Amino acid sequence: MSVVLANCPADGVAPDNYHATSIYPEFVQVEPGRWVLLAESRMDCVIRKNPDGTLEVVEFRRLKKGDLVAVGRGENGEDGIYVHAGPLDRLPDFLAGWTPANVSGRMSGPMSVDAQPSASQADTQPADNFATTSAGHLADGAAASGAPGLPGTSGASASSGTVTAPSASFASPSPAATADKFAFRTGVSRETSFSLDYDTLYEVLRHDREHGHIVWVAGPAVVFDADARRAFAGLIDAGYVHGLLAGNALATHDLEAALYGTALGQGLYDKRQAPRGHYHHLDAINTIRGCGSIRAAVQSGRVRDGVMHALETRSVPYVLAGSIRDDGPLPEVIADVYAAQDAMRAHVRRATTVVALATALHTIATGNMTPSYQAGPGASLRPVHFFIADISEFAAGKLADRGSLTSRSILTNVQDFVVNVHRALTGACRTE
Repeated sequence: MSVVLANCPADGVAPDNYHATSIYPEFVQVEPGRWVLLAESRMDCVIRKNPDGTLEVVEFRRLKKGDLVAVGRGENGEDGIYVHAGPLDRLPDFLAGWTPANVSGRMSGPMSVDAQPSASQADTQPADNFATTSAGHLADGAAASGAPGLPGTSGASASSGTVTAPSASFASPSPAATADKFAFRTGVSRETSFSLDYDTLYEVLRHDREHGHIVWVAGPAVVFDADARRAFAGLIDAGYVHGLLAGNALATHDLEAALYGTALGQGLYDKRQAPRGHYHHLDAINTIRGCGSIRAAVQSGRVRDGVMHALETRSVPYVLAGSIRDDGPLPEVIADVYAAQDAMRAHVRRATTVVALATALHTIATGNMTPSYQAGPGASLRPVHFFIADISEFAAGKLADRGSLTSRSILTNVQDFVVNVHRALTGACRTE
């Protein structure tokens, strides 16, 4: 049957029995035999039919009274909606000939629905090249994070679309014999081997630097160490960062380091406590506010190094989402949580790879907005890779518990992680 639509009874209220979206590709039968893919999707939203006939995945807060929303909670086509949790290159035969649901411009969705980001957040990167990576790798990420494997993905390594994976290292490990009922080391912990995960990450980043959109989500620990701070700035300079999602803290402590050589008053390298160093982060905020903006502080020469300096000089967009505990905050921090969510989603809509570094709340927020796939030209699909680097097993596991089942975790000190990634990708022996 074709999908059933019902009117919203009030602003922000979906009709009874609304269909909530997931991280997986979801196909909607708009008329008998015609299936369309929900592009630029995200979990925990609804499917709205726009006046021009396109279908769009929107948050509940965007609904208006009278809007037409898809209803029905069946996931296997019985309500006109099919949720595909298997390999991206193995769609059911009845989906042959599917088309994107809301093709408009670069890929698939009208950006006008979300608030456009300001100058510091606006995306200046070139349009994505949807060269396809291995669909089998999507399942590997789920298994590596301790999340349940995707149906039918054992040993899958074929590519979706017509473009092959950039390297054989994307392929799944050789399939083993039938799994034993009892085995050791089936979960993910700090004792897990992460060599394959690192190598996969390097290959993904090398590919997506030119053929994708790499979004990083970072906490302040990244800039609490001299080598890690230089290394992350080096990744920006080398073109491996197309967007950064963070909070007031990362920017504040990076700017504190640029102005005073400290983070929360402690030396980035020698770890010495500066006299009255507990003022430094507040002085940094006050200085930047006096300059008018981070960009102005960089352009004036007041800020000469670090992550924010690299972002501004390389014109890499960033979003600083505010929180209830922020000091200051810095001028670029978005205090309205929904405006911040909109700005973050503007980047996530384009993301082909997300790398989250030691920030549980921002990681979960980004994960909730990140689908497991991207739709490209010519009815092609590719996975969205989601990597988490955190020393906390709890933080890594919580993302999977919140629905991001395809994320891949690397449990390690995030400062060592950033330095290792920078050295592997740039060939630098040192970060200075």
